[in-house]
Amino acid sequence: MIDLQGLLAHGCKARNTVGIGVPEPLLFSTQEALRKNGCEVKLVGFGGSKELAKALHEGEIDAAVRGTLGSSAVMADLRNVFSLKEIMRVALLGDPEGKPLLLAPVGIDEGKDMMARLELVRSAVVYLSPLGWNPSIGVLSKGRAEDADRGEEIRASIADGENIVQKLRGDGLDAAHHSILIEDAAKTCDMIVAPDGISGNLMFRTLHFLGGWKAYGAPVVNLTKVFVDTSRAKADFTDSVLLAAGLAEARRVRRFGP
Repeated sequence: MIDLQGLLAHGCKARNTVGIGVPEPLLFSTQEALRKNGCEVKLVGFGGSKELAKALHEGEIDAAVRGTLGSSAVMADLRNVFSLKEIMRVALLGDPEGKPLLLAPVGIDEGKDMMARLELVRSAVVYLSPLGWNPSIGVLSKGRAEDADRGEEIRASIADGENIVQKLRGDGLDAAHHSILIEDAAKTCDMIVAPDGISGNLMFRTLHFLGGWKAYGAPVVNLTKVFVDTSRAKADFTDSVLLAAGLAEARRVRRFGP
């Protein structure tokens, strides 16, 4: 169960300081939108990714949102400042009716093999645990079981999907292999695991830019601090700020949710 609206409401009430990389006009409009909604979040603007990452690392801000900063520079500075070998992100989307969905991997260089995707899901579950969320997980592969003889890449992907599900179930998690049937996984699961980062990125872009799904942001789930990645194409970052503030508040109070 994912209580997205509850998380955003907690973020609105939290008196957290969130840093965001946006130009001044967009910073002011976001501050005004938060004020009109009665939110108590303090917003601080940053002009560079290194400054934003350092402020988060030093505790000068409670959470950070990428905003319009370049993705490559932000991810590189996060890795350097926090001494990370890799970045693991999980995108939080909402369909036109408001139903939330977690999607990973979404970076084209993420989730390259079975173990990388498995560790990504495990990190996401731990990261989300202070929210009281216990997501059902749908693992995708590049074909159905009967497609295994249609190429080595397809056969390996199907086997990886089955292995990931077995290991997640061994962790006590609610996981199922939906093969290539994303339409079925989206109906019944809270989190979808793509076969790799490239296909996950394509799924995200299709849902958001063509399908009208809302993109709230993609928290970095292997980071002790809260950093929410965003698309530079967003015109309004209010929801991403509330997401970041809510995640930071959940870590402060240890637990909230149903």
